[in-house]
Amino acid sequence: MGGVGPTFGQVRFFNEFAGKAYEDKRPRDRYATESARLLGVLDKRLTGRNWAMGADYSIADISLLGWVRNLIGFYEARELVGFDRFLRVQAWLNRGLARPAVQHGLKVTAS
Repeated sequence: MGGVGPTFGQVRFFNEFAGKAYEDKRPRDRYATESARLLGVLDKRLTGRNWAMGADYSIADISLLGWVRNLIGFYEARELVGFDRFLRVQAWLNRGLARPAVQHGLKVTAS
C-alpha cells in the first residue's frame, strides 16, 4: 500500500504532464511497470477475498480505491499499465465504487 500513491502519481506525471514531452520514455515505463506490479500484488491479495483485508471493507480499501480509480480514469493509464488483466482488482474496484458512501462522495466532489 505504501508504494501505490507515489508510484501512481509518477505515472501521471510522466504520462500526462511535463514528463509526457520527455523523449526518453524509460522513466514513464519504469513507473508503469511498478504500477502494474503493485496492481498484481493487489490482484493476488484479492484471491478468495472481496476486500483487501478479507470479508470486510476497511481503511485499506478506502485508501486504495481512489488511487486505482484515478490511475485508470483521470490519469489515463489503463492501457499503459495493462489494467484489464487484473480481473480481481476490476471486480474489487466495481464493488467499492458501488458502495453508497463512495457514490455520495463522488457526487460531492463532482459539484
